[in-house]
Amino acid sequence: MRSYFLAVPFLVLLSASGGAQQINIQNRLGGPEQKGEIRIQVNMNFFVPGAVSNTEASLKAQEDARKALYASAGRECELLKEVLASECRIESVNVNVNRNYGQPMNEGFTANGSFGFRVTLK
Repeated sequence: MRSYFLAVPFLVLLSASGGAQQINIQNRLGGPEQKGEIRIQVNMNFFVPGAVSNTEASLKAQEDARKALYASAGRECELLKEVLASECRIESVNVNVNRNYGQPMNEGFTANGSFGFRVTLK
């Protein structure tokens, strides 16, 4: 129980960071795969400060956050080809933008994206 109370503030600090990215490379998943082909999962999140009302500026900020995530998914294949892949294709994209209510300094949006790729290694 004591470790739980110590872990909670640490997790809050991690979730409050300005941006994060997590990359998982999986070599064996269910289903047939070609030799040298792997799946890669990329997760990104960032915070956009601002008002969370239904004003045009607020809706535009949400749209811009989604655009940034979609653009990141689109650029990721080029990065993968530059570093480790001869071929790359996007298999899935999942984007969420959530409003964060609270004190004015913490008000804004959290944008999360999860992208799945299938690549053929060089």
